[in-house]
Amino acid sequence: MPKSRSPRFLLLTTVGSLLALITALSGIVYLVYRDWMEGQQDSLIQEVLWLDQSLRLHLETHREWAENAANDVSGLRINGYQFQQSARLLLRENPELLEAERVDARGRVLWDTRRVNLPGDVLSGAAHDALWRASKLMRAAYGEAYRGRDGKYRFDMAVPIIVEGEYVGGIRLVYQMEGLLYNQVPWWIASKYLISIQDLGGKVLASRFDEAEQPGTLQYQISFDPPGHGLTLRAAEYRSAMGLTLPVLVVAVVTLVLALLYSVWRIRRHIRERSAAERALELEMSLRQAMEDSMKSGLMALSASGEIVRVNRAFCAMSGFGENELVGQSPPHSFWPTNEYPLLHDTIAAVLRGFQPEHGFEVPFVTKNGEAFEVRLFATPLVERDGSQRGWICSMYDITELKKKRLALNASHQRFLTVLNGLDAGVCVTDKGGSQLLYANPTFSHLWMKDEPDADCCLLLPRLPEGGEEGAENQHLEFTSDGGNTWFQIHRRRIEWVDGQEAWLSILTDVTELRQREARERAQEERFQNTSRLIAMGEMASSLAHELNQPLSAINTYSSGLQRRLPPDLELPKGVREAIQAISEQARRAGQIVNSIRAFVKKHAPQLELADPAKVVGRAIGLAEPMVVKHGVSLLLQPSESVCRLEMDPVLIEQVLLNLIKNAVEAMRDAETRRPQVTVRYGADAGYWRVEVADNGPGLSDSIRSNLFTPFYSSKPDGLGIGLNICRSIVEFHRGQFGVERSADGGCAFWFTLPLAALEREQKTAPAGAVR
Repeated sequence: MPKSRSPRFLLLTTVGSLLALITALSGIVYLVYRDWMEGQQDSLIQEVLWLDQSLRLHLETHREWAENAANDVSGLRINGYQFQQSARLLLRENPELLEAERVDARGRVLWDTRRVNLPGDVLSGAAHDALWRASKLMRAAYGEAYRGRDGKYRFDMAVPIIVEGEYVGGIRLVYQMEGLLYNQVPWWIASKYLISIQDLGGKVLASRFDEAEQPGTLQYQISFDPPGHGLTLRAAEYRSAMGLTLPVLVVAVVTLVLALLYSVWRIRRHIRERSAAERALELEMSLRQAMEDSMKSGLMALSASGEIVRVNRAFCAMSGFGENELVGQSPPHSFWPTNEYPLLHDTIAAVLRGFQPEHGFEVPFVTKNGEAFEVRLFATPLVERDGSQRGWICSMYDITELKKKRLALNASHQRFLTVLNGLDAGVCVTDKGGSQLLYANPTFSHLWMKDEPDADCCLLLPRLPEGGEEGAENQHLEFTSDGGNTWFQIHRRRIEWVDGQEAWLSILTDVTELRQREARERAQEERFQNTSRLIAMGEMASSLAHELNQPLSAINTYSSGLQRRLPPDLELPKGVREAIQAISEQARRAGQIVNSIRAFVKKHAPQLELADPAKVVGRAIGLAEPMVVKHGVSLLLQPSESVCRLEMDPVLIEQVLLNLIKNAVEAMRDAETRRPQVTVRYGADAGYWRVEVADNGPGLSDSIRSNLFTPFYSSKPDGLGIGLNICRSIVEFHRGQFGVERSADGGCAFWFTLPLAALEREQKTAPAGAVR
């Protein structure tokens, strides 16, 4: 048997190696880091001092240029254009310069690189600070830093122009700080350091840095004078590596770590040899305990007499009792409710007899603090390796929350069914094929299954694809099942039924009333649009009548004046006087038409006059004769023998007759009717005077007749669809009636009636032989 090694010695060796490793690493890192930092700091200070000297020499060069320019200006050796050329050259060679200006004593810019001898801006504020200092000091001066219009910081250098000891202006150079850094800091400095200019408060006014690098902690700053005024030039070193120092440290670390690992491995081997026996003894008990404690279900071991032998952690947590309190108890146990003793005694007796229900026992227990809970208990015989039974092992889990959830789910299901059964919309669920009815609420049965509300099948709903058709995930349709009297709207989509199978959910709604209301709204909207168009047409007609009235009055006045001024004995060509007379009459007639239209549109009470309708018809026939003759139409007049007088607007009635004759002529012309003929019949009968305009044309189809008086409907390509509406409005304005019917010759006949005057109506309706 090998000699035992002392674990204390190995532990001390490990600790000593670890301490030596830490000490060596700390010392090496400290020495290397200190040397490296001192070298970096020295290099940083030297380069910052060199950069400061370079910037100072650069600014001194510009100051010399400005002083030479000021001397030349004061000695009148250069003019504005020469100054401009010299300044442009300076700015081109020095991009950090934004402007070179010649300023007078009041601060007004006289010359710059863009203009000469033109009134320039007056400098003020920070832009005038350098000039103000130069005027006071009578030498070159720098102004305080300020922010320019581009948002970047600038500073000015000013050199005074002195003539005979007096300050008369100055030369001003404007520097951009960021441009100064970008153009004057060498690349080999910018690649190693972040160069910036800061004010007294530490605010960065301009900087030049490499965006790919991160600044380190090593930095140095120096006063930036000129321009002075508290500005500092600051340099911060970018993070950099340490060269070969790191590999050396790594090798040392690895060596010491390997030594440490070897020591640890030796200690681990020794400990494993010492603890092997102990683990073998504890393994079985630890495994059993772990199995019991890791189970979520409560475990309780009972002896043959019902005494508790062992419980696991889950049962203790479930009941609230500790293991020491439960082990050794005999029935009745402390977690039994007092009022449930008989039930629990029967359960224990059944367990001891070996009776086991398929779904276990549901028994009530109580916790240590008195809260009731229910468990589902399963009992199994506890058999030793030799086959002998020591007792029973009971497995149980808490079903209190499960029962609450089950009851809540049942209540929720009942509420859901109550809501579905109370819906006005029909809801049904069918299988994937759409033939088997899985669920339907009463409303669906009432709407769709009136004949067989209790059937277990559902007819395929109209015009919907079969359940298995591709692309029919969601369906929406409105349909009727009785020829349009009743309309339904159906929404259908795929769902997963309670058994996991694919099914269809359909929602059926009776939309008959909704469609009827939409139809009424559409009709009302159409009537509203037509009314709006008629109103607009009336306003247009009124405006046209108003505008035409003045020229027509002028024509009438001029023609009447011409007719009066012509001497009666003056010989004129034949027909001239008649033409002048006709112009006057037609202008007067046109004015009457316009005034009648205006009066008609204004919607005031009728302004009628007694007139002979036969003369009105005659004038209308006379106006229509040129058109009738032009189109080769025969015009027949069939008056009655009765004579009467009407209250009417003769001009408007003439227009109605003329429009009806014109429509008849155009209809026969378009239909190319052979031997076209228009017949005008009129006469008085039964208190009304009736006029009929009939033709032998093609007549009116049913579709045209149904829309004949619809506003803006016209069967002619260039028609407005308002002629017949205006005619009917004029007749109704005269308290008459307007209509159309088929004529005896196959065409159509438009007619209208006007009421007779009161006296005429009494004479027409009076009995024969009556004495008045």
